Amino acid sequence: MDTSATNARTEQATLSVEAVADMLDTLDAADLHRTIAELEDLLATLRPAASVRAQLAAVDRKTLQAALILRRQRARLRR
Repeated sequence: MDTSATNARTEQATLSVEAVADMLDTLDAADLHRTIAELEDLLATLRPAASVRAQLAAVDRKTLQAALILRRQRARLRR
């Protein structure tokens, strides 16, 4: 007989409803913390992008077109 499985079932059976609820709260808090950290990371990426968009809106059309061509050429060189 596998005693480790029996011991695990015995330990699980001795947990109170309150203990299990506390454990679920712990998991919930960890998920929330992870989600907040992920959102903070996303904002750290989006803030500079928003700034760049505002700056690009002021660039004249010919400069923007030339920059797009240069960017395409750079991408080809990286391949």
